[in-house]
Amino acid sequence: MDKRDIRYSSKGHVFISQVTNTEALLKNLSSSGLCIENPGFIEVLPKERFTVDIIPEKDAKIDKFSLEVESRWVKAKMKISESGFVIVVPPGMTGKDLLGQYLHYLASQEENENPSVEKSEEFEDISPS
Repeated sequence: MDKRDIRYSSKGHVFISQVTNTEALLKNLSSSGLCIENPGFIEVLPKERFTVDIIPEKDAKIDKFSLEVESRWVKAKMKISESGFVIVVPPGMTGKDLLGQYLHYLASQEENENPSVEKSEEFEDISPS
């Protein structure tokens, strides 16, 4: 069984280019995927590809970057929906570099909050196998 990439909690935001009015909370992020939460329903179906703009929290001091993702699942709750995505291809080296920087920032934040969490250095290969 493949080991799942470490996911880091985030306070960033996500916009999905192909879906109107989709400012969502970036719940967590790994080198291979992400989960978002949105008040209300987002028109996202599994296996659809999207370009997402990720806006890290201000404390990260990292610029907005874009990634190409594919939706894997959608959960609708009372007034909230969640969606999980796999990162397909970062559109250019800048996205990959900023993703790596953001993952390092999130890892350090978790380490500061919970010193027993080990920091992962496996951020280089973000394409699915």
